[in-house]
Amino acid sequence: MMSTTQVAEVIGAPQRVQRWVLILLALLSYSTACFAMNLNPTSVKGMAQAYGFVLGQEYSLSRITKEFPDLTVRVELAGAQFGSTYPDIKVKLETQLKQAMGERLFQETKADLLTKLKETIGRQQITKESALSFLEQVKGRSKGDIESPVLEYLLALRYTTNPAAEFADGFRQRYETNGMGKSQGIKLNLQLPRSWAREEGERPHIVQKWVSENGTGLEIIHLDIRDAQGYSPTKKELEDFVKSGEVKESVPNGSTYVASGNFTLENQTGWWVQTSMSLERAGMKTHQEALIYQFFFRGKAVGIMCQAVGPEGEEAKVYESFNRIKPLCQRVLNSVVLPQAY
Repeated sequence: MMSTTQVAEVIGAPQRVQRWVLILLALLSYSTACFAMNLNPTSVKGMAQAYGFVLGQEYSLSRITKEFPDLTVRVELAGAQFGSTYPDIKVKLETQLKQAMGERLFQETKADLLTKLKETIGRQQITKESALSFLEQVKGRSKGDIESPVLEYLLALRYTTNPAAEFADGFRQRYETNGMGKSQGIKLNLQLPRSWAREEGERPHIVQKWVSENGTGLEIIHLDIRDAQGYSPTKKELEDFVKSGEVKESVPNGSTYVASGNFTLENQTGWWVQTSMSLERAGMKTHQEALIYQFFFRGKAVGIMCQAVGPEGEEAKVYESFNRIKPLCQRVLNSVVLPQAY
């Protein structure tokens, strides 16, 4: 049976280097705005690895059925459980890879990959005991027991249209601060989707950030903690801040105010504001839609910011992407726990 590591080795074999160069060149000739997934060399390589994983599993299950017909029902059950968690995943991966590579190059790559997989798996001895063990492994995969980055890309594709569902279905990662460094004495826990990659924040007040599609997407969630110099506003003050319209003054220069309101979390009252903004940085023009949640705790301003970004001229697509992650942002906020509040 083939592991994720073995699939990666097949994909990364020396004789395939030239083909991967062609793949990446073909990819770069496409506009990323054309696809549901943000296609770039890293994401395409990750999806290709996931595709090899799926093909390897498919071939292994087929081999078990042929060599041990009495296990057919168990094979079908394991495959169905995997398919229930990642419905139509093979087709979804093929669709993305075809758009990145083009039909001809994809078919050549698929044929080459199948040949490598059959050669590798075909050399492995299989017993009934190892077959049964593999079927249990496939069942575990339906619960997320898959190595990175294959799992992350399978989940990203599974939940592209509804990121909040990944969170709701229990595919989560947990993050906690210990009060040191950028967290400025604040200890908190929160949860995010498993397919979002965690990265260090570049700026002093960004404690951590998470990027969709295993770090290759165009949606970002930030955890922001700033020194409020002991400021601890009352519930009424924060409600008046929103009701009076003063909240609009918190919108960054160049941003357009969209909406705002109040929320309660861990007995703390906070405010939220939604903004829209076009900006230029180092000659690159982009557009972003953002939702910022902020509350005050122990003299610090704690914020959760969600944003979707894209190239200038793609405002409608950025807005659509932003609307997809808004429910997720609310779930992430609601996952925040403040141990120091008890």
